[in-house]
Amino acid sequence: MQHICVFEDSRHSQLIPLVYTRPVFELRCGLFTTLERTIKHYPHAAITLFCRNYLSDVLQERLTHRVNTLHASDDTCLFLNGRAIISLPVSLEGPEELGVQDNTLVYARLKGNNAKKISYEKFLTQDVIEMLKDTVRVVDTHVPIVNYFWDIIKHNKSQIEKDFMLFVKEGSISGKLYEGVHLINEDQIFIGKDSRMKPGCALDAENGPIYIGNNVTIAPNTTIEGPVYIGNHSIVQSNSRIRGGANIGEVCKVGGEIVNTIFHSYSNKQHDGFLGDSYLGSWVNIGADTVNSNLLNTYGNIKVELGENIINTNHMFLGMAMGDHNKTAINTTIMTGSIFGFACNIITPTFPPKYLPSFTWYSDNGTKVYILEKALQVAKIVMKRRDKEMTPAEEHIFRTVFQLTEKERTSVKNK
Repeated sequence: MQHICVFEDSRHSQLIPLVYTRPVFELRCGLFTTLERTIKHYPHAAITLFCRNYLSDVLQERLTHRVNTLHASDDTCLFLNGRAIISLPVSLEGPEELGVQDNTLVYARLKGNNAKKISYEKFLTQDVIEMLKDTVRVVDTHVPIVNYFWDIIKHNKSQIEKDFMLFVKEGSISGKLYEGVHLINEDQIFIGKDSRMKPGCALDAENGPIYIGNNVTIAPNTTIEGPVYIGNHSIVQSNSRIRGGANIGEVCKVGGEIVNTIFHSYSNKQHDGFLGDSYLGSWVNIGADTVNSNLLNTYGNIKVELGENIINTNHMFLGMAMGDHNKTAINTTIMTGSIFGFACNIITPTFPPKYLPSFTWYSDNGTKVYILEKALQVAKIVMKRRDKEMTPAEEHIFRTVFQLTEKERTSVKNK
């Protein structure tokens, strides 16, 4: 049996708020999450997942993989960093080896005692390279590494193209095309089963492939310019402009103008308004005419506030990162490089701050804490509207995030 372990490491916190409710290897980039891509690379392998302990119950609830304990028979195991975007699989065969890039462990092929002494806690709290480098050879490797959310934005467009070339290979039309639909470069367009393209839609794959999953509805007079991914059971509203790099996860409803922006899953932006170069989590609702800036008037590099740190992203184009269960009111205007935590409510026609900690209720009256029980109640209503019941494991994560971010909320409120 081949054994793979996908792990989180100590730098997962740099991807907050997107990883409060999911491990780093469940973030989307291209057609897949890192975990989905790994499963495709190694279809016959037994896969173990190493993650923060408070996420383990919800993973075991959703997935069939072993979580935070290796298989007893794991005499040889290939460990893969969940922050690495590995398009070409690392070989399971060969001598023990550490694949390293910029002091980040990308993979570790380990045997015997070296494999058995690794645990999820060690990846999260220790330098595994330092631990093993005296007994295991170290080799340089070159793959995209996700350190911050803007790294996902940077690689998203090209990864859609790579994934399409590697795993889809050519266009295929299984859905229904109504009269008046126009396809450009059809051999780079994939449309899944029971999907519907309504009259007046134009799908232009000249600059990159377009992948549309199963049971997707594209309403009339919508233009889609590749590279684009639209996941199963999603809806694109009429007169939308879905531009290069748009990455719409499963069960989303979107409209307006979207460019190089990732919707993780179960999120809504149904009305007019521009979103660019951003990553939105799950269960997000974007109010009508909400827009975000992704370019400074000075055309300079965009800086972000991440906790108490100011970081120069070295990106000219960058929108926002928005955690799960966020809501914006109508006409919200969001500045370049904004970061909003988990379960925030933004109700203002003026610019909200560039950084809001989790469970923030922000309005013209200032900042206050979004009461946990009220936020939970709203989240359960939202999920039920999509025929989902919040499980005890999901509620535990909700409460855990509130506790993890309580000190930060108090600090921001007292400034």
